[in-house]
Amino acid sequence: MSVDLNSYFKLGLDSTENAGEQPGLINTIRTPVDTQSAQLNRVTFKVPKIGMLTGDSHLNLRFLSTSGDDSCLNLVNGALGAIERFRIIIGNKVLTDLEKPGMLENVKMYSNKSPTQLNDLERNFLGNNTAFDTVKDSGIIQLHEKLNARCDNIGDVYIQNMKITTTACKTYAIPLRMLGAQFLETASLPVFLLGNREMIIEITFADDCRDYAFTMGTLGASDIKVDHPNVELITTHVMLPDDVENEQMMGVMNAPAQYPLIDSYVIKGVLPAGADATEATNLYRLNLQNRELQRLLMVFKDNQGTENKLVANQVAAAVGDESIQIKSNGLNIFERPVSNSSIVYQLLNYYNGGMALKVPNQIYHGDRFSMECMEVAAASSDKGAVRDYISTFHYLGFDFRNGNNGIFGAGTVQRQALEVDYSNTPRTNIKGNSATVKDVLFYASVSKMLSIGSNSIDVSF
Repeated sequence: MSVDLNSYFKLGLDSTENAGEQPGLINTIRTPVDTQSAQLNRVTFKVPKIGMLTGDSHLNLRFLSTSGDDSCLNLVNGALGAIERFRIIIGNKVLTDLEKPGMLENVKMYSNKSPTQLNDLERNFLGNNTAFDTVKDSGIIQLHEKLNARCDNIGDVYIQNMKITTTACKTYAIPLRMLGAQFLETASLPVFLLGNREMIIEITFADDCRDYAFTMGTLGASDIKVDHPNVELITTHVMLPDDVENEQMMGVMNAPAQYPLIDSYVIKGVLPAGADATEATNLYRLNLQNRELQRLLMVFKDNQGTENKLVANQVAAAVGDESIQIKSNGLNIFERPVSNSSIVYQLLNYYNGGMALKVPNQIYHGDRFSMECMEVAAASSDKGAVRDYISTFHYLGFDFRNGNNGIFGAGTVQRQALEVDYSNTPRTNIKGNSATVKDVLFYASVSKMLSIGSNSIDVSF
């Protein structure tokens, strides 16, 4: 006796009542490089305009080395540190443009991820070589003795299957949501509505490989490069039924489709060197007028390509004792300047949505275990390269959200330039000299609206 399955349930796309939230089919497309430039160190892709682009889309890349020594990616965010700039252009309109996305992602990565996720997910996909371990029955998190990137006084680098050599390198997968397309985490992008208009992804890589790689020998600025021809864009698309797509496209002819999102971009500044134990004040004015500010992150970064550090210039650096006051729309946010370190830490906690930046205590204090497992010696008497990692995770985060839901209406609209009054007292006699010139990167997260019409595309704040 045969059974008609259709009498029990429907098969195929018709079985999905709401294809936007409960997809019946997801398609994965491999897209090769559209254009590439070795001179500009840049590649571009044309995104397939099929269905709805999802947050699982990612970028595949690998590295080439001309250095005589085995090299490794930085300990903090791996291949993510090689991305200098990420842009999405839709119909000749810039949707997002983010420089140094790795610096913005560090806080989120080490706040929202457990050590297990960092070891299993971030380590394997991004190649960040920081391997953590938890001591049994104590809950102490520390650097893993065997799995971690490890240098000893003989000059060897021990990293299992994660070396960059002249003949081999792993392929790493970087999600687009870590590069600047964070809006894909909350809602898929309806690329099928674009019609004959192109969606271009443009990726510029760092020119100085010392920003994201290190070696025991001498590493030149161009010794490691991204393998441009073999970079791939892997996109996943929710396939909608034909009648749903036709209905949405007909609706666009009457009124543009609205896609609200939160976009982040960088405003650059400089922190002067200063003198030991001497307080210096710097005023930064950020032109955020008429934009709805959601969050603001301050990152203090060493200048590019200065040393072959284990962190490869991809970690914020300590700046000494500090005090900060912010003036928004002409009014001070704090009753008095914030200088207490616990309050500064709590502000970053609010910025992360209640999650704290989790970094092993030994990274700050450099106990015997970390010195043994990350001992670097250019000479037998020098065992101090672990100091490059000590006291470097330092970020300042500020939350401007007001508790409302949604994209628009949840932030604070800026009617005047945002003023950041920052004072620091650098120290030279601590691990990691804080009295040096540093780049100050302000990552502003603001509300943005993408409107897709039948004849035009508009991106507005």
